[in-house]
Amino acid sequence: MAFMAILSLACTKENPSEQAPHQTQMATLQVNVSDVVTTRATSVKDSQIGVGEGDIQVLVFNSDGNLVAFGKNNASSSNLTISLPTGVVKCYAVVNSTENLSTVSKESVLLQKSSYLKNNATSKMEMIGSATKTVSAGVNSVTIAVKRFAAKVQIDKITPAFTSPAHKAMEFKLTGIYLINVNGSCPYSQVSTASTDNGLWYNRQKYVSGECNSLISDRFDSPVSLQLSADTVTPYTTSHYLYCYPNPTATDSSADSWSHRYTRLVVETTLAGKTYYYPVNIPAPTANTLYQITNMKITGLGSDSPDKLVEKGTISVSITVTDWSTGFSKEVEY
Repeated sequence: MAFMAILSLACTKENPSEQAPHQTQMATLQVNVSDVVTTRATSVKDSQIGVGEGDIQVLVFNSDGNLVAFGKNNASSSNLTISLPTGVVKCYAVVNSTENLSTVSKESVLLQKSSYLKNNATSKMEMIGSATKTVSAGVNSVTIAVKRFAAKVQIDKITPAFTSPAHKAMEFKLTGIYLINVNGSCPYSQVSTASTDNGLWYNRQKYVSGECNSLISDRFDSPVSLQLSADTVTPYTTSHYLYCYPNPTATDSSADSWSHRYTRLVVETTLAGKTYYYPVNIPAPTANTLYQITNMKITGLGSDSPDKLVEKGTISVSITVTDWSTGFSKEVEY
């Protein structure tokens, strides 16, 4: 469900006999937050997890890009009261940021700041949105829709469908689902740039235990058996939700040495005890966008590396992209 921050500005005027000439008029900035969804889960749709309230910072800039007002909610209230002059302003709502933005004095400085994947949590995703408003004497209101910095990658089903009789007779297990080549930063402008700091890239070319595991990796303590023999095939139907930051890399790479490359969803398996990987490219994921794999149908052997694609004909993948914003939704067959 969409996250909406609603800001209502009501300009009030003091008694004229008590008001000094050119005194800044007071405006009430009321922030109402509703339908904030906990944003990750396995075994159930994340839209069913729950509702909570985000931490909101509001920055208002004039037409010159200078700050004219700042407000922040607290744990017990979502209402903000600030003073600002009349005129054309641009209002930003920043949700769940770990950074104190009260010292930001210019719009350009705000937009150059970065959000970091590691500062997100399964129950609190960082978001930003803006709206322009002409504030005049009397009652004013403005609505701000905020967007998550993260993209969401969802896989709903994994179906063993080996064509080789020998492979059909082998035990096939699922050992993990995760993202690799994950960019870890995004500017507040949400015009994505690939981080030049390799320390801000997660799961480079393979799974590595780290600080963003809860967002980008699902590893199974006990492998899940999908096939015991040709007569005992059990498709895996638990939906998994993973999160990455935008990755604007335009050209993919399969080089052994690290360089910027596509983000990939990897399904890790074993067949008769040998590990095989089934990677799916997520080219140029963008903020607040869902990339959904409705079914991964596995018909042949996977790759020996999580960063190398499987030859055509081994899997089929169906991917859809929906709002959040639409990215893709499709079925994949290998």
